[in-house]
Amino acid sequence: MSLQDLQNNAIGILSNMPARTPEQVRLVLRTVLPLYPDLSATISEGQIEEAARQIEASLSISMSDASTIQVKFEQWLPSRRASLVPYYYDRYRRHLANRGFGSAVLGVLDKDTDKIVGLMHDPEKQGRWARRGLVVGHVQSGKTANYTGVICKAADYGYKFIVILTGIQEDLRVQTQERIEEGFTGISSEATTGRDSAIGVGLYGLEKRPICLTTRADDFRATTRDLGVSLQSLSEPLVLVMKKNSRTLANLIEWLEIRNRQAGARISSIPMLLIDDEADNASVNVSKNDDSPSAINDRIRQLLDSFDKNVYLGYTATPFANIFIDPVSKDAMEREDLFPRDFIISLDAPTNYVGASRIFPDSGDLHDTLTTVDDHIDLLPEKHKISHPLLQIPESLKEAVRTFVLARAIRLLRGQDKSHSSMLINASRFNDVQTKLTGLVADLMSTIRSACMGHAGLPEKEALRDPEMNRLHEAWRSQFEGRLPETWLDVQAVLVRAAGPIEVRKVNSKSPDKLDYRRYKNDGLHVIAIGGFALSRGFTLEGLTVSYFLRNSMMYDTLLQMGRWFGYRDGYADVCRIFMTEEAIDWYAHISEAIDELRDEFNRMERAGAQPIDFGLKVRAHPESLIVTARNKMRSGQKVNHSVSLSGKLIETTRLRTDAIAANRKVLSSLLTSLSGLCHPDQSNEFGYLWTDMPVAPLVRNFVNSFQNHDDVALITQAEPVNAYIKAREFDELARWDICLFSPSTGDKSSTSFGPFTPKPQSRSSIWKRSPAGIDYIAVSGKALRVGGRGQVKAGMSTDERSAAERAWGAASDIPDWQYIGHRTRPLLMLHVLDVWDKEKDKEKSNSPAESNVVAWGIAFPQSDHETTEVTYVVNTTWWAENYGSPQDDADEE
Repeated sequence: MSLQDLQNNAIGILSNMPARTPEQVRLVLRTVLPLYPDLSATISEGQIEEAARQIEASLSISMSDASTIQVKFEQWLPSRRASLVPYYYDRYRRHLANRGFGSAVLGVLDKDTDKIVGLMHDPEKQGRWARRGLVVGHVQSGKTANYTGVICKAADYGYKFIVILTGIQEDLRVQTQERIEEGFTGISSEATTGRDSAIGVGLYGLEKRPICLTTRADDFRATTRDLGVSLQSLSEPLVLVMKKNSRTLANLIEWLEIRNRQAGARISSIPMLLIDDEADNASVNVSKNDDSPSAINDRIRQLLDSFDKNVYLGYTATPFANIFIDPVSKDAMEREDLFPRDFIISLDAPTNYVGASRIFPDSGDLHDTLTTVDDHIDLLPEKHKISHPLLQIPESLKEAVRTFVLARAIRLLRGQDKSHSSMLINASRFNDVQTKLTGLVADLMSTIRSACMGHAGLPEKEALRDPEMNRLHEAWRSQFEGRLPETWLDVQAVLVRAAGPIEVRKVNSKSPDKLDYRRYKNDGLHVIAIGGFALSRGFTLEGLTVSYFLRNSMMYDTLLQMGRWFGYRDGYADVCRIFMTEEAIDWYAHISEAIDELRDEFNRMERAGAQPIDFGLKVRAHPESLIVTARNKMRSGQKVNHSVSLSGKLIETTRLRTDAIAANRKVLSSLLTSLSGLCHPDQSNEFGYLWTDMPVAPLVRNFVNSFQNHDDVALITQAEPVNAYIKAREFDELARWDICLFSPSTGDKSSTSFGPFTPKPQSRSSIWKRSPAGIDYIAVSGKALRVGGRGQVKAGMSTDERSAAERAWGAASDIPDWQYIGHRTRPLLMLHVLDVWDKEKDKEKSNSPAESNVVAWGIAFPQSDHETTEVTYVVNTTWWAENYGSPQDDADEE
């Protein structure tokens, strides 16, 4: 038994106590400790105190109720709940409590699962019916725990046929099968004797036994045994955990047709629930012909249509999922069979969840987790071929491996030596390159182990004479020294135990290696996992501590799903580290803000009584939806016309042509000369030169039209759609403008005048690139891929407008720009003069800027009340290839 088991047992007891003082926590912990004799004999006072603090932290975890957007629906669950004895859910709740779930979290889980099941039909409702819903959670936030609770309650109320569709990888299916056995059936499919078969919820009783037609060893097979009774005679639920595989789904449909006693008809009187995990992956119809859906989508439709009472419930962590966006019109969206037409539920995450917003923004409390990788280009660039000759690994990857060894040593000192620990290396989609990586990393681990065996037991000075021990010490100083209570001497003393069990495994579709954590439940699996797609979606890397990430996909859903480092890191979040390029860090910061904005929009629409179709259209019209909309059509080289709403949005020229720098200076000078002829700007504000409430919409349109935008790459700032949006409103909503030429309070004035003004340039680090068309341009980078600085969108806002935005946010700090933009009453044209450094050649800005006085612009549009708020952009293959790489970059490994 591990220290975690001890903590979970104590939490289960304390959760049922009315008061939980620090003294009671420690008393319960010491009372329970003798039940674990092996642990009791070795645990130190420091570890007991650390365990007590972890228990106190767990008991303080909370989470908010889920938000819901739905069509009108008659509630049925409250009346039936009064007479129901919840056998399956009661077992599940007890199981979770014993695993350390606090009462506050369990209470919200109970409410959320009631909400979800309540929006499915009453299984006892007569006649033919179907429901379509979607649950949006966070990556690695416990969606499986949620839908297992939904399954338990659905079974209690009378759903008899339950299918869980996992991703397309067998490892994920097996992991889900294991969790369903622990959380619902209570019986292990691996047990060799009946005595050993009870697991998880089965330890609280096996009076009812669901029939499971899949096992950890096997997906559904066409040769599956006969049930011995008709489907309509089932007394307990039948459950299957299946991959999204067209042939396997066809086998199930055929099996059902054979066993349906009403041959040729739909299966009646058997309420069916289909849980589609990762609903945006493989389930969505990507066929060009709507009348001929893609294979997996078609099979899912057929399976649902086999039952006259059916519910489709999708789960996803990516709010920009294709399921919202593929239809090209409202009518088409409503006809889409898997579109969640009846309800969408947005789950909150508990307060101990580690998500993008805690890591990637500068203000995140775990921002120190990040280490920038900038030494990989010559050895392992993001874009490489299957034949890439990898002869050595970057020094940054070596440091990451050493950091993992150190992190494991720290966790060992904290009593977590028997808990799983993992490192992820996701640097190539090619099997051959992954194989080379595996060999080189395994060789490094062998060197580290030998050094620890031979020198870690020596006095510090002597130990550090060994080159590898010295490198471990350098990694300690770089990553941990001064940030943790542990010392180097503490760590050095346990390095042999930390490094010894670590294995290096290649995990992909062709490798025999598996991450079979369940087989190491007593001592833990300690592994460096090297892979690509197989490690990217849905699969949980237990105890993930260090991640090394070099991938060039900028697809939102792909990037989020590759973020296996999201999740729960109780007791070791401070030792987790993520190694990635600065550009990837910027993209994740950008994604984090976009998704926070979308969740806020969801909550507003819930309060307004909106329906799923409204939210689907809202997502489809979000500027970031261009990415997801275009993906499948880009594979065939098509242009895509896509409508986007600029209402309440900020757009900026983040891609600047180098051959247009001089011309754009003249365009800015012309605008400023015209403005100065109208009135003098206010220079007493915090931003620079500010004009407010100006009737200058034609001037703004002329500026946008004259500015040489890089249309192939900077899609959102194309002049034609932006000016079409302005022109449609320039006599009402966008008649009067605020305009700001930003000039910082510190620094030297520009060497160049712009009309009658000489602003102080803003400093930006950027990357020089060349588009597929051969045009050189500057990719203005920085956190969240912004040109402007945070808070600049407040320029021109009244005190009342700012106060309203801050009150609505509910916190005094870290207020995102989109919150302020939502409270603007006038548009803001933001004018920037930039000194730009090449971050790849001069990261520290020790030399003069690579380009000075580079002009860029942005517009913050207020919310629009016009009935039509959208304008149309043309997405072409050049833009796609430059921003998001090859369409195959998100495909399975080769």
